[in-house]
Amino acid sequence: MVPGLGRFESIDRAMARYRDLTLEYRWPPIVSTGTLRLGDSDPVVADIRNRLMLLGDQQTGTAPAEPWRFDEALQAALVRFQRRHGLEADGLWGRRSRAALEVSPGLRYRQLQLNRERLDQFEAQRGTKSTYVVVNIPAFEMRYFEAGKPVLQMRAIVGKLKARTPLLVSQIDSLELNPDWNVPSGIAYRDIVPDMEQSPDALYSKGLELVVGHGAGMRSLPLSELDFEHLYRGPPPQQRFWQAPGPKNPLGQLKFNFPNPYLVYMHGTPSAGLFNKPVRDFSSGCIRIEYPDQLARRLFGLAGGDQVSRLEREIAKGKNRVLSLPAPVPVYTTYWTAWLDDEGQVQFRDDLYGHDADTEKEVSVTQQARVAGP
Repeated sequence: MVPGLGRFESIDRAMARYRDLTLEYRWPPIVSTGTLRLGDSDPVVADIRNRLMLLGDQQTGTAPAEPWRFDEALQAALVRFQRRHGLEADGLWGRRSRAALEVSPGLRYRQLQLNRERLDQFEAQRGTKSTYVVVNIPAFEMRYFEAGKPVLQMRAIVGKLKARTPLLVSQIDSLELNPDWNVPSGIAYRDIVPDMEQSPDALYSKGLELVVGHGAGMRSLPLSELDFEHLYRGPPPQQRFWQAPGPKNPLGQLKFNFPNPYLVYMHGTPSAGLFNKPVRDFSSGCIRIEYPDQLARRLFGLAGGDQVSRLEREIAKGKNRVLSLPAPVPVYTTYWTAWLDDEGQVQFRDDLYGHDADTEKEVSVTQQARVAGP
C-alpha cells in the first residue's frame, strides 16, 4: 500500500459515507454572494454550518444560540474543510470555498471510486518495490518512500494546462549538480521569441545566451547573428538558447534525471515563493520541488556528517557535474484527485488536467457498448 492513500477498506468506508449522504440529503446550490468572515451574520451561515457538520468538518453538539452568526467554531471547521480540498486555509467564506462545498456527495463518491481504481492500478504497477518517489500532480506534492514508508514530503510545482506534466514511470539514475539549461524549442518559441520580437535584449534580461555546438565545442553568438532559419531547425550547427549554471538558473542547483520520452525531469528553482501558492501549475512540464537537497541526501544515502558536507561543497563550487546514483530509484508521476491522508481524512483536489472527466467519458462509452451488445 501507499501510506497517505489509506487502506483499501478505509477508502471503501469513505465511499459508503458519501453514498449514504447522497441517499439521505439534498445538496442544492448555496445562495451566497460576497465574502463572509469571523463575526459576520448572514442567513446562509446556518446552511454552511450544517453541510460542514454532515461532512465531518464541523463537530456535532449543541446548536449555537445564533446559528446565522459566523463564530470561531465555524471558522475552525471551514479551515479544516479548506485544507482537505487544497484551498487556501484562511477561514474566509468565498467563491472557491463555496464551489467546493457545493459539489454533491454523489460526485465526491464517484471521485473516490475513480481514484480507488487508480490506486489498484498503481499497486499492481509498483509490485514489491518499497523505495520510490511519487509525485501526485493534482496535489502539487512529492513523496519519497523507504521500506514502504514515507520519509520525505514536500510541495511541488507541475506543468500548466498547456504544458502538462505527463503521467510516467521511470527510474532516477543520476543527479546533476549546478545544471546548465538548454532551453527546449517549444519553450523558446512559446515564451522567449515573442518577447524578443518586442525587445531583442529580452534574451539577456532572462539570463540566456544564443549558442551553437555542444560541450567543449559550444560557443556563444552575438544577437546580430541570430538566424531563425537555424534556430532549433535545419542542419547542424543549429542555434539554440542556453543558460549557464548559477543562482538564477531556472533549474536551481540540483536536477534529478530519469529517462522518459517527454524530456521532463525534476529539479529545484530559484523562485521559491511560488511554493506558497495553493495551486502550483506554473512549469512547462517539468517538476520543481521545494527541497531538492533533502531528496539528494536521501537518494545517495547521505544521513549526515562528512558526506553531507561533501555534497554541499560540491554544489558550492558552482561547477556542472553529474553523479550516478548508487542504485536507480523508481519514480512515478500520478494523478490522484481523492485519497485518504495519514490521519485518515478524505482529501479532494480539483481535476487539474481533466483526467477525471476523460475517464468518466471512457467508462460511459464502455457501458453503452455493453448495453448495445454485439
